[in-house]
Amino acid sequence: MLFAMLVLFSGNVEAENHTVTVTQSDDFTSYFFDPNVLEVEVGDNVLFVWGNGSHNVAQVSDSESNNYESGFYSGNPQVGGNWPLPADFTAQDGTLYYVCEPHATMNMRGSIIVGSGSLPLPEISMEFSDFPWLSYLLVFPIIGALWSISFGNTPNAPRLIALFTTLFTLIISLIVFMKTGSKSGYSLMEEYEWAPNLGISVLLGVDGLSSPLILLTGIIGPLTVIFAWEEKERPGLFFSLLLIMQTALYGVFVTLDYFVFYIFWEIVLIPMFFLIAIWGGDDRRYASIKFFIYTFTASVIMLVGFMALYIESGANSFSMIDIANSSRELSINNEAFSENFQIWVFAALFIGFAVKIPSFPWHTWLPDAHVQAPTAGSILLAGVMLKMGLYGLIRAALPVLPLGAVYFVPVMVALAIISILYGAVLSLGQTDLKKLVAYSSVSHMGVALLGVATMTELGLAGAVFMMFAHGILSPAMFMIAGVLLHQVGTREIPKLGGLARHQPKTTGIFVVIFMGSLGLPGMAVFVAELAVFIAFFQSHGYWLLLPIFGMVITAGYHLWALQRAIFGTDSEEIEMSKVHEAPWYELYPMFTIIIIAAIFGIFPHYLMDPINTACYDILIFMGVL
Repeated sequence: MLFAMLVLFSGNVEAENHTVTVTQSDDFTSYFFDPNVLEVEVGDNVLFVWGNGSHNVAQVSDSESNNYESGFYSGNPQVGGNWPLPADFTAQDGTLYYVCEPHATMNMRGSIIVGSGSLPLPEISMEFSDFPWLSYLLVFPIIGALWSISFGNTPNAPRLIALFTTLFTLIISLIVFMKTGSKSGYSLMEEYEWAPNLGISVLLGVDGLSSPLILLTGIIGPLTVIFAWEEKERPGLFFSLLLIMQTALYGVFVTLDYFVFYIFWEIVLIPMFFLIAIWGGDDRRYASIKFFIYTFTASVIMLVGFMALYIESGANSFSMIDIANSSRELSINNEAFSENFQIWVFAALFIGFAVKIPSFPWHTWLPDAHVQAPTAGSILLAGVMLKMGLYGLIRAALPVLPLGAVYFVPVMVALAIISILYGAVLSLGQTDLKKLVAYSSVSHMGVALLGVATMTELGLAGAVFMMFAHGILSPAMFMIAGVLLHQVGTREIPKLGGLARHQPKTTGIFVVIFMGSLGLPGMAVFVAELAVFIAFFQSHGYWLLLPIFGMVITAGYHLWALQRAIFGTDSEEIEMSKVHEAPWYELYPMFTIIIIAAIFGIFPHYLMDPINTACYDILIFMGVL
């Protein structure tokens, strides 16, 4: 365990003295108790002796004296120091957590069992649904895809089918989000046996971690279809691929079985590969192959990690819940899931997920993919697909590999800060607006990774909120690039200028979206960045100045692009008489995104409440809180 628990206070016996020696690992990330498990009686005295010579005294007393001191907390988390328990704490069954100074995120190995009680473990709450809401999210886009492709090159039917299907799944996504709410554990669960002899089943469920991303997928779907309304090249196949990708994305976010999770993860690659390869730019073959090689190789490494978890757990199940429970019990009893095992498996999973984030140095496929992809492909790629990496890290790696996660905290912090600064600096030097937004995504997702690396409730919640906020606003940035290409004829920023006089409505939307992306208060990105930076300052102090500097650069390239493209004198390289406002099917999706980003920027609790609950559950299960 990463914390020590005191439970089941009862009876008065002759007090005994106990000593627990606490040693710190060489990398300063872990603390170990000797003995690992200490059984005491009410009234016993426990002396914690630290390797550096200091010590904390914990006196386990009876219910009347209420004398429990030094480094224990009850109720709201506190770190270090000495204080008494609340006066109303009695000898009834209860739990006290011991937290080591200076950081609650440090991994502590040890438990204290008081009286005749046994060590309670946090349970994973599961609530099965009487109605297959999650199955609908998976089945209806597939039906729409098959129906759409049957119309071949007929333009009207495929886009209408795609719009109807995505609007229907948006409604289901809203229902799922509202039904999940801020409840602890998994809701709306469904289970269908597939290969029981191998422990494989289609196990579906949602919580506060996945429900915002399900909602995000539902929102981006119809907006993508509307923006691509005038697609003329093989529309049946085009809209069919969009729907297949939506099914796979939903599958990643609702699946609680490692094997099925991997299948949906791989399916996502297929439609995106063809969207780039068929409808992409001049270098589409190179970009699509590079995209496939990077992501498929990472997926194979991730699969090796999944198989290691399956074998080591001995649970004969690919269920994330079963393996998490098994890993925790085996680790506590020192039977399996050793720290060394967790470090190596976490490394495999982290690489597999980091490519999809994408984090430096595995990001190089992203700019090529974005620049060559059609606008609709970039919308889905930036809006939802890039969220798979961090979601997978939080869902599939953290709960089962807490020791590995804590060990990799310095690595995650370093890569996150490098991604923030590197992405921002390269964005500042871009002339193609699409490539600028691509590198901007590397920087923004670096902020989200930084939140995960804090291993705190606020930081983790800020990371998930950033995934949603970036998933809303980044597609709008790519829509802007698409509008410029369609209406002006170029995305090259130096060739633009003076567009505000010729496209007042369009450029007004541009300004708001750019301001939201750079973190303007009142928009969703600001809330996410604020949460992550507060959490990072609490855990790492003035190292926060590095990512803050990255945000200054972020403001710089956003404002430079706006000033150069929209304001100033008319560009001599563009025939301004032919520049008109964007059509309705390009303006409406961007305007809708502004409204959504503002709603969650002004009322963030609608997202933060369920996210906080899920993050708290995960960290409690890991033993970090």
